[in-house]
Amino acid sequence: MGKKSTRQVLIVGDGSLFDEGLRHLLADKTSLEVSTAAYSTDSAFLQQFEEQRPDVVVLFEGGPLSVKQVFDLVGDMPGLTALRVITVMAETSTVEIYEKQQFTAVQSNTLFSLIHQGKSPEDSP
Repeated sequence: MGKKSTRQVLIVGDGSLFDEGLRHLLADKTSLEVSTAAYSTDSAFLQQFEEQRPDVVVLFEGGPLSVKQVFDLVGDMPGLTALRVITVMAETSTVEIYEKQQFTAVQSNTLFSLIHQGKSPEDSP
């Protein structure tokens, strides 16, 4: 099975202009399907996450949801094998990227490759 051509992006914030500005910035990209959610509760976030199954969650530094919360809430979700969480730091124009990826390592060389390269040998060109 090949990779999806359209990436699902969920911007989670507090409903501010930053949220809407980032959505407009990314919405023009045909390879992205972008939506926003104003965080209210963990259960509301989980419901939206399960409905949309995003590939990427974008947060703002100091926002209502943290990277740790995202992974704590969805980390054990059935069928979730990869998730990228990006934190945007508006004051410094930098981002931090965190990923959850699942690989099957039945041989020691696969494990060593994952440790050294950060990806599965099957992903190498």
